Amino acid sequence: MQAHLIRLGDKKELEQAAVKIGCGEGSLSYFDARREMLQIYVTGAPSPAAAVIKQEMLSRGGDAAVHAQVITCGVKESDVIIFGTAKQLGFLAEKLEKMPWWKLPELAADIRSLVAPFEPRRVETPCGAELPFGSRMLLMGIINLTDDSFFAGSRCGDDVSQALRRALKMAEEGADILDLGAESTRPGSGRVPEEEEMSRISAAVRAIRKELPKMPLSIDTTRSSTARAALAEGADIINDISGLQFDEKIAEAAAEGRALLCVMHTRGTPQNMQEQCGYEDLISDVCQFLRGAARKAIDSGVEKEKIIIDPGIGFAKNYNQNLMILRHCESFKALGYPLLIGASRKRFVGAATKKETPAERLAGTLAVTALCAAARADIIRVHDVKENKEAIMMAEAIIGADYE
Repeated sequence: MQAHLIRLGDKKELEQAAVKIGCGEGSLSYFDARREMLQIYVTGAPSPAAAVIKQEMLSRGGDAAVHAQVITCGVKESDVIIFGTAKQLGFLAEKLEKMPWWKLPELAADIRSLVAPFEPRRVETPCGAELPFGSRMLLMGIINLTDDSFFAGSRCGDDVSQALRRALKMAEEGADILDLGAESTRPGSGRVPEEEEMSRISAAVRAIRKELPKMPLSIDTTRSSTARAALAEGADIINDISGLQFDEKIAEAAAEGRALLCVMHTRGTPQNMQEQCGYEDLISDVCQFLRGAARKAIDSGVEKEKIIIDPGIGFAKNYNQNLMILRHCESFKALGYPLLIGASRKRFVGAATKKETPAERLAGTLAVTALCAAARADIIRVHDVKENKEAIMMAEAIIGADYE
């Protein structure tokens, strides 16, 4: 006999390994619930609630990390890190939902939703195309209808013919979605007049839709007026980098147009966002914001299945915070919405790879793309479609390799 360490990364790999050893198919769901130890971070639990959670997890073979003085009630509350398999966490949720104290039933509901796997789904867009979320990572190609975006290679200004050429090239190279924006949101950028933004977006959408009738078109805007104008021309997705903070009516516009809506986390405005990088707990704070933004969108009539979330790489986050966001994609995936990551050629990539200009940051961007594919992000927003497509193909070939 000899032993080696393996990590069964998903249910498919478990099934392949189990079939290989002759394990009965009926036991697969049993083993899948034990396949991986999960960690759930709970903030601000009253000390008695923290003690209950720890006791219940210990009784099921799991554990929970709490403040050292919880047992003596030396602190009023404690954050909690729960360690357990999906099955153990399910038992915990079952027990907590029967306890009417300290909002434990609400916590039980959160635990159940976080442990539930993201089920692949196909979402139809207004143009009639379908986006297969959860089966592979989709490529969103960037088309900037501006003169001042941070990467000069993406700028088209008000030249509709240039925007169309870029769209056709990206479609040929494998883009699944095209993202059009007419207002730069780089740090320190100012606002574009509303009429100018609407005019540029409308003209570009009209031209591209004529040539690419089934290409999903995303509109990068924070204005409901621009969103409505773009949707009238045939756009499919509204990509709001403010997460409904600048203009809540943008969600109503998406709902009325039966469009998808992407809500992103940020703080402040592009002019001052880099002065607002102080967080109590980065991942928790961003998750809480995204949950709230998604709830607002649903309340405004957007179908839950048509909401996408974006943790906002480079928006009100410093270098290390950007890296931590990417390191914890699973925290955002667990919220139950398709996850979009936009990191292409950004400043933190240059800091990590010691490349001062955006033009030099392609290799670093490709590394981010491959890691996001491994983390099962749903959409990656990029300037360079061909190169990123190949990086995704390689990463997904490794992810999809059969167990032999």
